[in-house]
Amino acid sequence: MITATFRHISGIGPMRERQLWLGGIASWSALPASGDVISPRLDGRLREGVALSAERLAAGDVGFFARALPQTEHWRLYPHVSEGAAFLDIEAAGDRITVIGVLDRNGIASLRPEQFLERAGGWTALVTFNGTAFDLPILRRVFPEWQPPAVHVDLKHVYQRLREKGGLKDLEPRAGFFRPPHLATLCGADAVALWQARDEPAAWRRLVEYNLYDVFHLKPLAELGYNRLLKRTGMPAPPLAVCDRGAMLYDVSLAVEAACS
Repeated sequence: MITATFRHISGIGPMRERQLWLGGIASWSALPASGDVISPRLDGRLREGVALSAERLAAGDVGFFARALPQTEHWRLYPHVSEGAAFLDIEAAGDRITVIGVLDRNGIASLRPEQFLERAGGWTALVTFNGTAFDLPILRRVFPEWQPPAVHVDLKHVYQRLREKGGLKDLEPRAGFFRPPHLATLCGADAVALWQARDEPAAWRRLVEYNLYDVFHLKPLAELGYNRLLKRTGMPAPPLAVCDRGAMLYDVSLAVEAACS
């Protein structure tokens, strides 16, 4: 949980944070009221940072932590934002968005571009795979009035830290996730070709289904990645339950039918 995090406090890097954990300070509340914890130079700053952090968390200001942490450390915030998060993936041909797939508190859906801004208004965080380099820059250009949530968990960064190579399609089978045979070999270039053939119902259906499989795999991968990074970093926080992927398959099929009807 975020109360075990000290990286957002000025002067506290990964080594000093680990020093705190190894010294028995597993959360903000475990910080002693007095005495040297790290060094005379940093102890005052540490206590001020913890007091401010407790205040901002009590106020529900998760954005405070998102702005103070490196973007690659936003995974730490995931338990605090998962209920209001959007698991997002887009398909695009150049700068033209063709399909927007989303899983949020309203369920899983394939959106037309004109539906995006209304749906996005309630999101408190984004979870993507390579969204920093692909999805968000395109969305910002197409929707210049859109202000993305402060918290963005990019699972490509998460799994790179776990020394997992390749893209989402490479990662899925290593996590035990598999796609139907008619989707298993498709890639981004195929998504463009399917868009170009979108007047054919079968092509449009396959494009929507391909995109939604990207989306619904993001949630269990976020939970697995969070748990693995807890173990790798030694962060003293409880692991997350991993959602039942099979239970979501019916919702995916309903979303495909809705988008193709």
